[in-house]
Amino acid sequence: MTDHLAQRALALVAAPSETGHEHPAIDLIASWLEPVADDVDRWVTPMSELEVDPAYPGREVERDEVPVVAARVAGTRPGPTVVLTGHVDVVPVGDRAKWTRDPAGELDGDVLYGRGSADMKGGVVAAIEAFTRVANGDRDFAGELRFIAVPGEEDGGTGTLAAIRRGWTGDFVIVPEPTSGPDGPQVVVAHGGALTYTIEVDGRSAHAATRLLGESALDHFLTVYAAVERLERELNDAERNPAMTATGLPYPTTVGVVHGGVWASNVMEQITAELRVGVTIDESIQEAEARFERTLREAIAGDPWLDAHPPRIERTGAAFGSSSIDPNHPLVAALCDAAESETGSRPGTIGVPYGCDMALWRREAGAACAVYGPGDIAHAHAVDEQVSIAEIATTARVLEAAVRRLLR
Repeated sequence: MTDHLAQRALALVAAPSETGHEHPAIDLIASWLEPVADDVDRWVTPMSELEVDPAYPGREVERDEVPVVAARVAGTRPGPTVVLTGHVDVVPVGDRAKWTRDPAGELDGDVLYGRGSADMKGGVVAAIEAFTRVANGDRDFAGELRFIAVPGEEDGGTGTLAAIRRGWTGDFVIVPEPTSGPDGPQVVVAHGGALTYTIEVDGRSAHAATRLLGESALDHFLTVYAAVERLERELNDAERNPAMTATGLPYPTTVGVVHGGVWASNVMEQITAELRVGVTIDESIQEAEARFERTLREAIAGDPWLDAHPPRIERTGAAFGSSSIDPNHPLVAALCDAAESETGSRPGTIGVPYGCDMALWRREAGAACAVYGPGDIAHAHAVDEQVSIAEIATTARVLEAAVRRLLR
């Protein structure tokens, strides 16, 4: 099975699927599903439909449509619906010269290198293998198993929203995002979310030689930034969920882009910053948005310049929701029992500080959802991204075993 999975994973990594351009990967997966599934649904949802949806998460790239493929296999009697699902879109390669391996896919022994290998094409291949083994095996089970490959996770979850709105939902959902570390894959039971903001701060231009006649936008942005840092500390200090507090910083705030100034001999008259702020597991995107904007404005109130020239605060880009599941839920138990049976070691239940499609499955589909998959998040989006083929194979066995437990 390992050689078969290695070749599939290599082929999927080689299939172009940068966010916004996922058709080749979706088509390849459809070709794998059609020979084994009872039904395969391959469709395209126009972005115009999703943009008016109340749960529309936004996007990071321009796109006109969202391609999705879904498949099902049914048991012999009624029962629950279990969903295995993953995203095929990947982030850009970046500076190719910094890679020592081919970002379009390169096998070296047990390790597959390439953009998207860990995040999360290795997990997608493991899920397809589990789906295929159930489809080709004993169908004497209750309910049905579904597999869904989606695009657009990296810019908010448009593919998952499209699948949910088309009716491809379930009772139990497993997302094989990379959750591995020194002790192998763990079960993610809680994850934070994130919002992207653009903040513009005004100053007053003057000649550098007469600096006191101006107002530096940089100085006033630093006042705003100090408030943002304080709000980050307060948000994280207030978290009590043990799975999230164990991450060290459940809800990081990061200023990723700053633009300002037009001339070295000018006092800076405006600065624009783009930042990422956290969404706690207990709040919706709308609640997090209102909370951040309100508390930031309260935090900078009383500054004479900022009171007279209030910063413009606008949410831009994608929004990643947060979610959690009870660590004692039957879905979590099925995953932990299956992993222990297959590996001899029981995985832990953990929280992670990044967003993923689990939030949409929980909040919009009302499904029980957990995350378990091959690869280390430390390799995701990184130079020489990589995943272990052996871990993909083990994950496939764990997913199959968990599915069979849930469909008993």
